[in-house]
Amino acid sequence: MKLLTVFCSGSKVEEIRRLVDSHEVHGYTEFPEVLGSGERGRRLGTRAHPGTSAVILTAVASEKAEELISALEALARACSPEEGIRVLVLQVERMI
Repeated sequence: MKLLTVFCSGSKVEEIRRLVDSHEVHGYTEFPEVLGSGERGRRLGTRAHPGTSAVILTAVASEKAEELISALEALARACSPEEGIRVLVLQVERMI
């Protein structure tokens, strides 16, 4: 099992939801408005640093994870630099 943590621009959330649903992943947790700073600049929801990011977490079987990762990579390549997507993939040792 893998835990996918998707960091994205707030404007990409709906597109990522549709992608996750299209791969028949039915369980995920979403943090719709997070603030932070990264290589694409600061997103602090202020006039000086507008916009927010979002985080989506999902734990999926390893085979399903590979499908979803490939689809997320394709989406990330199609994004503008300001709307980048980052995905962390972690091995899940146990889920209770």
